[in-house]
Amino acid sequence: MGNDIVKANNDVIDSDKDVITAIKYAKASNIAVAVRTGGHQYCGASSTFGDNIQLDLSSTYTDFTWENDDCTLVTTGISYSLRMFNAKLGKKNRFVPHGQCSHVHLGGHVQTGGYGQLGRSFGLLADHIQKFRIITADGEPRWVSRGVDEDKDLFFAVLGGSPGNFGALTHVTLKVYKDEDYPKSRGLRATYYYNRDRLKRLLDVMVEMADDENFPADFDYCVTMLSTYSGDFFAFSPDMDLRQRQLHPELYSENNIPFWPQMIVVYAQWANLDGAGQTYDPTFFNKIKEAADEGILPLLGIQVDDDVHTPMSKLTSDWIFRNVREFDLPFVKHAYMSNSKTLKEDGWTDWVADKIDIIQKGIFDGCKLSVQIQNFGGSNSRFYQNGLDGTTSYSWRDSNICCVLDCFHNDDHISRYTAMGWQKDNDDEVGHEGARFCVEDRRVLWGSHDLNLHNNHQYYYDGNGKYDRLCEIKNRYDPNGVFTPNGFCVGAVPVHRRVSRAAKSIAANLQTRAAARVHVEVPMIAEVGSVFVGGEGSEVVEVSVEEVSVEEVSVDEVSDVSVMPISCRMIDEEVIPDLMPEIVEAIPEPEPEAREQAMFLYAVSQDSEMAAQLMMREAQLEEILIRRGEQSLSREE
Repeated sequence: MGNDIVKANNDVIDSDKDVITAIKYAKASNIAVAVRTGGHQYCGASSTFGDNIQLDLSSTYTDFTWENDDCTLVTTGISYSLRMFNAKLGKKNRFVPHGQCSHVHLGGHVQTGGYGQLGRSFGLLADHIQKFRIITADGEPRWVSRGVDEDKDLFFAVLGGSPGNFGALTHVTLKVYKDEDYPKSRGLRATYYYNRDRLKRLLDVMVEMADDENFPADFDYCVTMLSTYSGDFFAFSPDMDLRQRQLHPELYSENNIPFWPQMIVVYAQWANLDGAGQTYDPTFFNKIKEAADEGILPLLGIQVDDDVHTPMSKLTSDWIFRNVREFDLPFVKHAYMSNSKTLKEDGWTDWVADKIDIIQKGIFDGCKLSVQIQNFGGSNSRFYQNGLDGTTSYSWRDSNICCVLDCFHNDDHISRYTAMGWQKDNDDEVGHEGARFCVEDRRVLWGSHDLNLHNNHQYYYDGNGKYDRLCEIKNRYDPNGVFTPNGFCVGAVPVHRRVSRAAKSIAANLQTRAAARVHVEVPMIAEVGSVFVGGEGSEVVEVSVEEVSVEEVSVDEVSDVSVMPISCRMIDEEVIPDLMPEIVEAIPEPEPEAREQAMFLYAVSQDSEMAAQLMMREAQLEEILIRRGEQSLSREE
């Protein structure tokens, strides 16, 4: 069994049997289990490499039970999508903070925190979990409760460790909230034409908000930017198409199909945390409107207006993004947190607006952006306050701004290099003195990078001893690594699991060619197609194939290894597949600096001569690859 998917039943008793059977089989076979509910885990925690199992719980646990007459406590299966879960709460005029992506499911969402638009006013979704049910590596289902001494370690580990790393979550019991307790709540959602200066002004409002340590917890504020939009915006409002035609008929083609330009979507909310006796002050919302509007009508009008009361359960529904993803393209995703109080004086809003505008200008039509920047901070923020007791292991709760930068790209080398280079430059503004965004490199479990968690744990976990405590709990509840199916796990990945069948196959293939030589790389763990390679430090050696056996390759004492013929080249960590069968001919290399410079192509957007040279080099590289592919095909014929 290798990378097999086991889809569990949707009856609770039968489902438990399926899950337990898979766990016991994995344990007996010395393989691992990855747990998937919605499959939106951008850090790879719901995926697996090597000869492991993916356990698909996307439609398995869908029971939903109100636990009290007041309907403020609910137990739900983890297979619900956020949109379905929100709708069930809304029928009772109830709500709880959660994320924005409608197709994300509860299982992974609660384990990575449940970040969303109510972050300042109510905190994370997981902050409201009273207990959860989990099937651990011993195959036993158990309830784990908040505040119970014998449960505190597992509660701490599951909520903020690494998702799916401590067992298969099946149910959660949540405290939820009543609309009637927040009778004056207001919200704002408006869509505006994108331009660089408007984006910068809106972010200036956010930075000013973040710099005020005592800003009221009632307010949440998020700015989203899209290069264009390919989804169903009309799903938000039945009359949106009509209003769009009235406001901007020029956006419609002769066949009445709209073209969606670059846009900024603003989300803001006042939660009325003190109830009926509290007075709403529109000053903050007016400041947002002034920064965004300046006499230009919103592209699609104001979909949620703060001039009138909107119930909190309705607002949580309005904040949901209906589509699966923004663009049907591959992308490079980086997310960062910051606790900086000098963003304004450090010029961060100017810098990030300029960075975004480089892609937005359309110089690189192979790239599109989806950017989301949100304020979570301040001493009154529930995001901050809910983390003070240390009940869960979510980190960086003293952060004030979360910045998520997704660079989508066409499926060609130059677009991919552009996206990677753009993100690399963004990385330079975190993790060191003088960094504009944050002097620490602060990452989140649901959307960051460098996916070897063990070697990069200092970026994901704050505080002295937090990661060590997680490792100790992991060893206690899962000593054999049944729930360690990939690199994004607490603790080191067992050596025997690091090499996939693909790597072993390559090694076996090379053994049949006595004259060939291979080079064996032992870098830090990274993914090369379906092959994960890794180790502490880095070493490159060359050996004859006679000196390397499959067994030695797959259980190297330092680490697992990736092997490939010297005559094959790496292009962006991918072995060119056409060349794998033939290993005796050398391949002409392009100019050494071509790849590195291509990654930073966006940076020379104003230097047309240099850009032209890089484009030419990339074309030469493509020509080489095409020629080699044609030669390979002719040999096969």
